[in-house]
Amino acid sequence: MTPGPEAPARRPLGTVAADAILLTAALIWGTTFIAQKLATEHMGPVAFNGVRFTLGALILLPFALVRFRRIASARVRRESIVGGLLAGVAMTFGSSLQQVGMHQTSPSNAGFITGLYVIIVPMLGLFAGQRVGWQVWSGAVLAVAGLYFLSLFDPQGGAVAINTGDLWVLGCALAWSFHVQVIGWAAREADAFVISVVQFAVTGLSALLVSQLLAAFAAGNEWGAREAITMGALRDVAGPLLFATLLSTCIAFTLQTVAQGSAPPAHAAILLSLEGVVAALAEAVCPALGWDNLGAPFTRWKVLGCALMFAGVLVSQWRPGRGPAAAAGAG
Repeated sequence: MTPGPEAPARRPLGTVAADAILLTAALIWGTTFIAQKLATEHMGPVAFNGVRFTLGALILLPFALVRFRRIASARVRRESIVGGLLAGVAMTFGSSLQQVGMHQTSPSNAGFITGLYVIIVPMLGLFAGQRVGWQVWSGAVLAVAGLYFLSLFDPQGGAVAINTGDLWVLGCALAWSFHVQVIGWAAREADAFVISVVQFAVTGLSALLVSQLLAAFAAGNEWGAREAITMGALRDVAGPLLFATLLSTCIAFTLQTVAQGSAPPAHAAILLSLEGVVAALAEAVCPALGWDNLGAPFTRWKVLGCALMFAGVLVSQWRPGRGPAAAAGAG
């Protein structure tokens, strides 16, 4: 098919619509921490991500092909592919480091540390020449403080323990920060479905390759043995895998791409960081579902953490004389 004339820029979403989409993605990702933790009991982290993202790419592929053929602009086609490739590299590192870390840390700790991208994203934005106002910095600080009370605060005054899993997840936070910036650049005009399929394919196929290399050459230790993909392992992780594939991968990441076509990366990061609130709420209901080993009570300190995070969202959107609703178009 010969590309036609240059397509006009995609119409941006309104503030309310973009924010609602980002909040929906955060809601899904917050509950996905539980699914990921459950999956670590039966399958290696790299294999789980390989299956999850490869399935996600296959599910969205028919929609992406139809939309790709309808793109008249060669430039937009190219940016959709390049954006997906770059996002896929960042996603590969982010998802793998996070899933590895989930073997040795709690969902709430993972939610807090992953949420540190709320500070890292605007820092990266400065290097990219993005304007980051005081409202965004203030909102980011409030969000991090809220995440701390949600996840790490010890009312008995004990020291905060950092384990190996937390360090893996910290690396994941840096990778996700690059991912948010890449999506913020690519999603302005490129097609969200095309970007999603390309990044899922890069992540899934890379993870499958690495997992099977580990299974083949490190089969003598526990790590390599867990990376082998067997029917028994797939059966044991069927529930978490379906949840992570359909909701977290296919829906939430595509929603993020759609919304970031209208929301600056730093602003999007603050809204997406609310996944930490959802992760804490999900932990609180785990005992009622029979998952006592994943449960954690929702204390008054966590309520304070939620309040600080929501305050951070409002402050990040604030523009003097115009109120919070006017901020989504500013960086």
